[in-house]
Amino acid sequence: MHKGETFASTVDALERLGQAGITRSVMILNGLAGPQLSLRHAENSARLANTTQPEYLATLVVSFPLGEERFRSAFPDWRPLSQRELFVEMERFLERLELQRTVFRSDHASNWLALRGTLDADKPRLLRQLRQAIADPAAAPLRPASARGL
Repeated sequence: MHKGETFASTVDALERLGQAGITRSVMILNGLAGPQLSLRHAENSARLANTTQPEYLATLVVSFPLGEERFRSAFPDWRPLSQRELFVEMERFLERLELQRTVFRSDHASNWLALRGTLDADKPRLLRQLRQAIADPAAAPLRPASARGL
């Protein structure tokens, strides 16, 4: 996935913002890499957050409000992740995070499961909630598909 940025240029930009006293808020798009690169996307996203220690970190599920045609023309083999695949990607992401004091939100309408906390303090609780959703989605407090805003 070529986004016009590299890991190094993104780290540099976030570090400059921090040095300037600007609060950093990082958004990760779950599902962006599709199933073949999902876990690598989660690991690299966690590595970015660990390196930069942003004050705020959030995730939302990649969506295409105006349609997928343009995206698919550039990435024809891409397909969206299933609910379970999204949860597994999020689990890998959270497992790899090593943050000092970052406010974490995964409560955007696009997310099946709303997660909120401060990392690393709330990491065990967030992982428990996520693993419950993986093991037994019917028992987890998931948003209905109609409420996801996609």
